Amino acid sequence: MGDLTLLFALPFVAGVAALFAKVDGRHFTMALSFSGAYILGLSFFHILPVSYAVIGMNTGLLIVAGFLLQVLLEVLTKGIEHGHAHGIDGRKVPYALLIGLAIHSLLEGMPFGHGHEHGQGEDALLLGVIIHKLPEAFILGTVLRSSGVARNRALIFILLFACMSPLGGLLSGIIEHRVSDAPAFFGVVMALVVGIFLHIATTIIYEADKGHRFNLGKFTAIAVGFALAYLSVSLA
Repeated sequence: MGDLTLLFALPFVAGVAALFAKVDGRHFTMALSFSGAYILGLSFFHILPVSYAVIGMNTGLLIVAGFLLQVLLEVLTKGIEHGHAHGIDGRKVPYALLIGLAIHSLLEGMPFGHGHEHGQGEDALLLGVIIHKLPEAFILGTVLRSSGVARNRALIFILLFACMSPLGGLLSGIIEHRVSDAPAFFGVVMALVVGIFLHIATTIIYEADKGHRFNLGKFTAIAVGFALAYLSVSLA
């Protein structure tokens, strides 16, 4: 249950913070580059091997399904998952964005619903999802603030967003206890998450700044993200 508490509390705090504060754009870009590299590294170092070990060659099809699902979700979310919010009318409450982001968050929380003890790399996966969701929540808060939503109403939207990943974990746990092959179900969930992560991470890395430049600071953030992902899995 500790995993689900963290998945709720930290994004909620980040979203609320955005209603009251702004972050320097350069620092935000570095944070995005780091988070993109970290979740991409986790996909290669941990999630992919786990999925292939459990469900074999079907993993590839599920990864593509997750990738395409994320492409469809971005029609609603306008790219908020990878640090941008394109084409949003600042005068209106972005309900479509909220719905798409809720579905996205629900899927991201599903790997954390299983009842068995943490295995190698699962703490790293939790950290990766949280690192990804912090800027996501902050951008959501920023969008709500710029939309002119009343602060109390914005808090409700952020609260609902923060609840979605834990809800995904709870839903996954319920399903896992009712299927005959729980490890295979978990492998399917992980493969779908890989597809989602691959889309988000690669987009973050290549679109972390407006000029798509690979300066030294951005390269360092990416290298550190990959290195930490590898160490967090290999030393777990």
